[in-house]
Amino acid sequence: MHDPAAAAALAPCTLSTEDVFEGPEKKLEVYFRTSVSHPSGFRQYGAEAWSELLSLAACTILNQRSNDHCDAYLLSESSLFVFADRVILKTCGTTTLLLVLPRLLEMAATAGAALERLQYGHLRYKFPQLQLYPSRSHDEERAYLVAMFGEGVHALTVGPADGCCWHVLAVEGRAAMALPSLAGEDILEVAMEGLSAEVCALFGFERGPDGKDVAGWGPLPDGALARAMTTSCGLADLLPGALIDDWAFEPCGYSMNALAGPYYYTVHVTPEVAFSYASFETNDPRFRAADLVERVVGCFSPSVVTLTLTSRDGTHRLPAYSRRDFERTAASAPTIEHKPLGNGAAVSYATYRAAERRAGLPLVKSFCDGALGLAAVPTPTASPEEA
Repeated sequence: MHDPAAAAALAPCTLSTEDVFEGPEKKLEVYFRTSVSHPSGFRQYGAEAWSELLSLAACTILNQRSNDHCDAYLLSESSLFVFADRVILKTCGTTTLLLVLPRLLEMAATAGAALERLQYGHLRYKFPQLQLYPSRSHDEERAYLVAMFGEGVHALTVGPADGCCWHVLAVEGRAAMALPSLAGEDILEVAMEGLSAEVCALFGFERGPDGKDVAGWGPLPDGALARAMTTSCGLADLLPGALIDDWAFEPCGYSMNALAGPYYYTVHVTPEVAFSYASFETNDPRFRAADLVERVVGCFSPSVVTLTLTSRDGTHRLPAYSRRDFERTAASAPTIEHKPLGNGAAVSYATYRAAERRAGLPLVKSFCDGALGLAAVPTPTASPEEA
């Protein structure tokens, strides 16, 4: 990642390719029906096999944690979660995520696993001109999947094309056709842009005019800085009892994976002020509750929040959150979009913009006091740097 002070000194229109980093992640979810002869499914593969696959996306493994349900890998660009019957891979920057698919399908064949459903998506890119094949456009991404799976690729865009829209592609395998009622598992994603200057400093090593570390970290031993970030932003309190694996990048940036029983949680932060971004994702249904969404947002003090809920069986949708500190920006737009995606699945989407520029260390106090909230507002039509 890059120097936040240098990035902040540049207006968005003057940023060069060397100055920027694409925070919004590409995300691939692939679900399989496992074979009775291979009950461990994809978990039979270790770090070496996954490293080989990840090299195709131009990223590497930094660390690993596991429980009885999942192997969670922290990556140089985001995260990989491996369950017996599904693989969830997120990569940021200019990674070539879709290029892992041929190798993943080879691994599935070796494990006797049949494809149920594949879903790929991402928030609109801030710097689309920097992406590499096959992600230079949504049409190119769809064409890549069509070449692999045929014309039965479902494409969906939610939100306005000129704002914080979310692009999704889905493929259903033969196993899904044989099982029309897929077991429901919903995934909530919270994408946050325009983080406060205090939050950006918290996740980096920015120096103030007096030469002192803005966040006050000072020298810390290996691993302690990531733990300090996890605690200071409020994530540790948000995930009590979870197995947390966190990482602080130099000179700035942060990633975290966490596991609690069958549930996973992942956070990634790009703290450069000119194009700041943070994401939170989980399959834990508790986090659809308004108070927990509010606490997630309170950890990062963003100016724009985009929520998506992907439901494999299409039965669940985002609730109409209503709080006072985020405002409606386009009264004609729907508060919540809910659109079908292939055989029974659906995506719910909503975007919220802060009424005032909120900031504030200590961040934990902000959400405990209930100072930061959401109002049911339609999608803004501009990114934070365009506003």
